[in-house]
Amino acid sequence: MSKYAWYTRVTDAAHRLTVLSLVGGTMYMAGGLVYTMYTNGTKYEQQVTQKTSETETKSLQ
Repeated sequence: MSKYAWYTRVTDAAHRLTVLSLVGGTMYMAGGLVYTMYTNGTKYEQQVTQKTSETETKSLQ
């Protein structure tokens, strides 16, 4: 008998759905985290360079 019992197939399908949901959710959240860190990093870099240029212009005057 090469076929599995119905409850084995249902359990296998539930397990696959759970694993794919966890892996997919983790990848989605990791992508969102990387995007947020990149966006905040560029904003911070712009603020720092703007403050630096303002202090340089003030010191030259």
